[in-house]
Amino acid sequence: MVATFEDFEKSKKLFNNGDITNTLESLDKVLDQLDRSKNEKKADVLQFLNKLLKYCQENHLTDEEARVLRALAKAHTKFKEHAEALKYSYQALKVRKKLGKKLDIADSMVFLAEDLEVSGNYSECIKNFSEAADIYRELGKLRKEKDVRKELKRLEAFSKQMVEDEYYLNKFHIDKF
Repeated sequence: MVATFEDFEKSKKLFNNGDITNTLESLDKVLDQLDRSKNEKKADVLQFLNKLLKYCQENHLTDEEARVLRALAKAHTKFKEHAEALKYSYQALKVRKKLGKKLDIADSMVFLAEDLEVSGNYSECIKNFSEAADIYRELGKLRKEKDVRKELKRLEAFSKQMVEDEYYLNKFHIDKF
């Protein structure tokens, strides 16, 4: 976890120097390295991300704001706070839609779909994955479309199995014992 601490300190220095782009890149490394079982940096990370979000909003850095919102969602997912993660994923998508960049919108929809899957909202998850795949196809990002379609097949099979399991549980009154 030493690398995470060093990268986090680097992120703070970059922010203090006004380098928002590199701050966000450094923070991505921090979030990728965060260990879910060790939450001693949780408050510091969330506080810094909220400070960065406020800065981006006050300075009308809309693209960066969307990236920080996604980072907040990722951090909350790492800390197993899925409701908060969803809240920030929805906000990031809303900002991306306002900016109108289709590739960023599709990427945000994939992130949101991943958060929705963790929450158990499979129908919304499938809807977001489907829309993202359509956008990727429209943009000619066929590799990304293929990856998302693969996730869709997995989720649809999982959803079908859940429905069948629920049917059998109810039919044979298994849950009443």
